[in-house]
Amino acid sequence: MILEDGMPAIKKSKIRKEIEDLLADKGLVMEKTISAFDLDGGEVHHFDDWAELMIFLKGRRGRWYITTPGLRRANDLPEKR
Repeated sequence: MILEDGMPAIKKSKIRKEIEDLLADKGLVMEKTISAFDLDGGEVHHFDDWAELMIFLKGRRGRWYITTPGLRRANDLPEKR
């Protein structure tokens, strides 16, 4: 399957799909964004991939804390509009 931007879609393995379904039953979902927290200024920025994050951070000063995608409770996610 090819996405709109011409990149091939990543196919999930059967075991990964089963694990994500089990986590969803427990109220947990995979967080898909990478977050960067400015520890000095308190800003928070979210990115879809590492390349986008690195471009953003290039030339910025300060202390940044970077989180990787991970698990999050489904009720903590913002509602999509």
